[in-house]
Amino acid sequence: MAFTAGSIAAHCDEFQKIGANEGGVNHPDSKSIAPDIHEISAITMAKQAVLSVEASLANSLVAAEEQCSEIAQRVAALDDDCKSHSSHDLVESAFRAVLAKRDHALVAACADEMSARAALNGFRSRNGIKDLACYPEDRLFHFSLLILFVVLETAANAFFYEGSTGILGGAFVALSVSVVNMGVAALLGGLFRYSNLPEKNQKLIGRIALAAFLLACFVMNLIFSTFRMQYQLLQNQIADLNLAEASTTQMAASFKAAVTDAFGIFALHFPTIDIMSFILFFIGLGCSVIGFWKGYTFDDKFPGHGESDRQHKAIEKSFVDAKDSIFEEAVASVTQTAQEVESLRSRILFEQRQAIALKAQVTASQTFFASALKAIQGELNLVLDTYRSANRATRTTTAPDYFKEPVLVVPDSDGSERVDPLLSKIEIVTIQAKTLAEAYGNVLGERLLRIQQQTHALVEIEFQKYLAAVKLRAESLISSRQGGSNPA
Repeated sequence: MAFTAGSIAAHCDEFQKIGANEGGVNHPDSKSIAPDIHEISAITMAKQAVLSVEASLANSLVAAEEQCSEIAQRVAALDDDCKSHSSHDLVESAFRAVLAKRDHALVAACADEMSARAALNGFRSRNGIKDLACYPEDRLFHFSLLILFVVLETAANAFFYEGSTGILGGAFVALSVSVVNMGVAALLGGLFRYSNLPEKNQKLIGRIALAAFLLACFVMNLIFSTFRMQYQLLQNQIADLNLAEASTTQMAASFKAAVTDAFGIFALHFPTIDIMSFILFFIGLGCSVIGFWKGYTFDDKFPGHGESDRQHKAIEKSFVDAKDSIFEEAVASVTQTAQEVESLRSRILFEQRQAIALKAQVTASQTFFASALKAIQGELNLVLDTYRSANRATRTTTAPDYFKEPVLVVPDSDGSERVDPLLSKIEIVTIQAKTLAEAYGNVLGERLLRIQQQTHALVEIEFQKYLAAVKLRAESLISSRQGGSNPA
């Protein structure tokens, strides 16, 4: 149990009572030459406290010696690291090593990008394209608006096709009409883009698509308008005959009649339509124009231009990502070297502070040891004096002669014979750490500044030179792919 100041002196009252009781029966005997059992118990208590304090000091010194050895080892390792960093300049070589490691992949990516860009430029040149490709970033969203218009047209037309089956039956017919109407218009709109290409065959395809759209737009919507009249008549017949719904044959006959009525306009036989069919005709025309425009703008107005541009952008992004990745990795290697130098400086100062703190810790342990021994002896003297005084006051015989003699339980040494050698070792380590700091503190600081300057030069100059070399090798690679000479 560790000694606590006052723990022995706390027994004074107890020993005062014992002393008075023992003196009342004239114990110990006047001729006794050694302490009685009560004094022995106090002396034993004090000796145990001394052993506890000595064990505490011994443990403290053992731990301190281990720490001293560890600090000495770390200081020696730091010395080697400092010498290594001072004698070798690995910043540029580390930077170049990273570039060389990823060189082949970057050259291939650069060659792919240049080939894709050349293909894009060739396409634009062949077709006289001066503007950048223009197309929706999300073509699914682009066509989702077309689907929205299909739904709106279906909702509007469902009212016009309402029959005996109600709005739901009309909606099914309207949906079929809308899908065909806007689907064909969108397809012809996409084909109309070929009219922008310079080749006559391509232009012919685009002009045919426009003519087909104009004809189909007029004829289909006229058919759908007349079909509404035929569909209404068919629904009335079904209602008169109490049938559940029209058969497929009846629907086909009604549609055939609507087609005949619609094509009759080319013979100047205008079909009979009501105001509802008239409104349906113009709604269909509007939706056809919207479908045609959506088909025309789903990609760049020059067929193939958008696809070529997207392909180039994807390859260019891969090249840029590879270039950025190499750049970041190369800079990280330089940054790591700078961090190592900064860490060396910090560790040298840290070990110096650790050695100083360890010396203070050992000195404090010795001071505590000496003060604890003094306190133990003082408290033991106080307890024995209290016991003996109380004993003398009550006894009627002469007190033993040993009552006049103090009892010493603490050693004469204050622990210096164990502490001083350790303090000498710690002092040596402290001097080594201080010498290391003085020798390499400024050197490492200058080294760190030089690394920062090198980093700037490597990033601003060397990396650009590297990219230029990559481009040259990429050109050679392109030539080799085309059957030219092998790349250097």
